[in-house]
Amino acid sequence: MFQRVLFSLSVLSLSIAAAQAAETTALDTPRLASIDNFRDIAGTTTAYSTTNDGTLRSGVFYRSNALTPSAADLATLNGLGISAVYDLRTPSEIAATPDTLLTGATYSNIDIIGSTTSGANVTNISFSSAADAIAMMEQTNRAFVSDAGMRSQFNLLFNELASADGAALFHCTAGKDRTGWTAAVLLSIAGVDSSTIMSNYLATNDYTAARVAATLAAMPASMAAVYAPLLGVQASYLQAGLDQVTAEYGSMDNYLKQGLGLSQETIYVLRGKMVFYNSLPGQAGLIGNAAAGAQLLQQLQNTGLSGNYTAYNDYLQSAIDAGTLGGVESTVGGQLHADAASYLLRQDAMIEQAAAPFASGTDLKVGQSRLWSTALTGYLGTDGSSHAASSNEHSQGMMVGLTQRFSEQLSAHGGFGYSRGNVGGAGGEADTDLTFINLGARFAPNGLERGVFVDASASGGWLDYDSKRDIGGGLGQARGDSHGTLAGATLALGYRLPMSGVTLEPSLGVRVSHLNLSGFKEKGSELALDVDGINETRRSAVANLNASLTPIALGSWQLTPGAQVGYEHVLGDHQVDSEGQLLGLDIEQRAAFDNRDQFTGGVNVMASLGAFSVGAEVGASGGGDSHGFNGGLKASWMF
Repeated sequence: MFQRVLFSLSVLSLSIAAAQAAETTALDTPRLASIDNFRDIAGTTTAYSTTNDGTLRSGVFYRSNALTPSAADLATLNGLGISAVYDLRTPSEIAATPDTLLTGATYSNIDIIGSTTSGANVTNISFSSAADAIAMMEQTNRAFVSDAGMRSQFNLLFNELASADGAALFHCTAGKDRTGWTAAVLLSIAGVDSSTIMSNYLATNDYTAARVAATLAAMPASMAAVYAPLLGVQASYLQAGLDQVTAEYGSMDNYLKQGLGLSQETIYVLRGKMVFYNSLPGQAGLIGNAAAGAQLLQQLQNTGLSGNYTAYNDYLQSAIDAGTLGGVESTVGGQLHADAASYLLRQDAMIEQAAAPFASGTDLKVGQSRLWSTALTGYLGTDGSSHAASSNEHSQGMMVGLTQRFSEQLSAHGGFGYSRGNVGGAGGEADTDLTFINLGARFAPNGLERGVFVDASASGGWLDYDSKRDIGGGLGQARGDSHGTLAGATLALGYRLPMSGVTLEPSLGVRVSHLNLSGFKEKGSELALDVDGINETRRSAVANLNASLTPIALGSWQLTPGAQVGYEHVLGDHQVDSEGQLLGLDIEQRAAFDNRDQFTGGVNVMASLGAFSVGAEVGASGGGDSHGFNGGLKASWMF
């Protein structure tokens, strides 16, 4: 009842090996003259479509009758890259017609039917009518479902096919019953519709038509009428097995898991081998970073992560079933690194802010100096837009410096410090430790106390970078670390205007910041990225207005309130990107902070007692989708 279509009847001296070649047409896979039922399960003339916008891959699983190729056909088979052959026949069938081994392919015998009576041992069975033959073929297909021994062998077969490294071929004697059931189950796993599965099953009749016709013509008419059902296939054969699946297990999925004992992971590996999904759930509606991440997830189907026992394959197949990518499309691309780069390019403004209350030297006499320290903390959140996930930035820093007034027209300052930053977004978190030095000077032709002045400031720092990204979907955490440098300079032209009760200092300038972060390889996840080095320059026009009120006496102390507002406009390209690679595939992500214009404002107060002073400031910033605040404490000693 199984695949003994090429049986031998001694009374007729008919040999299966003498089969005629099947009709050859332009197919995806070669038609073999000596093995007429050899074909790719992916389809006949075109690849089959599956549910969820999938298409079967060619060259994954081949089905066949017994491997008795001619020299030419053997050369063709050897050129297909088949790495494993699974022979589903009984030992007696193999002894009668042994396989010709393929170059580079392993050979395994998985005897599906064992001693079970079937069409595979048709010569030992007598039939009185074609109806008896048909009934036996239908019963054999039911046995594929109900027989515990056969289920055990199918369990072995499907696990072997899942583990195969490269193209695999499975076959029996005629390539139609045991092989046909195997192909039908695989196509069901792939998500091929039932009518197509049946068409694929019945295609045996077309592939073997010439040989079957010759075999029947060599028989007496009465015998041919009885045995004809054994040489081909009928829809009722496969349907009998499918109906048995429904009767015993309710669904093919239950048959696979409960009947054959296959794990969900193995089923997903088989599906991943066979199917390429032309689009992923929700992919068509995505834009920006999420769209790039989804495209990466889709392209990874053509890598070794797909169709193998990997976290990616399990995730993707689960996502297909669930109908959602589960947010991984936004975390897989490494947006975090773009967010961190954007944050670092804005650190020069923080360094200048730390030094600003002591940088001018206007409160010093010629020859005097001021030793000062300042601590800053800040937060900035970006709500994100259609192109990127939201991000947030936290800063803590300390700076110690010295300011000296050299003349009526010139003062200078220098300092060193550190800034510990934490950037979060798109499922990740990056820690940035920046150690820096800062130098600056103010020159006023008519004296520092009034009139036009020029401010210049430059800084340079050394950066330690550590990141971790929780990708989600069971894909683990990608960790990375790197080093780099950060440099910046600002040149501004301003005017100091003392007035009754207040001194105003408006200024306009240009700031340039440059980040050089070395490339690095993340670890800890199959989807860890090889992140390119980030070499970015940010150029901005800046405008500031500082206001300092006349000191107020409070006992022996003097309080000096002040306020400041600022505006920064990025010149040129204001977007910050990161790039990485994964298994030869490129991914680019944009930072969530995407503001060309940023506004700041704050208030401060300094309390002085002789040479000693302390102070505090609080401020806010905003622009576009970003908003934040900052604060600081300051202390100084004049000598």
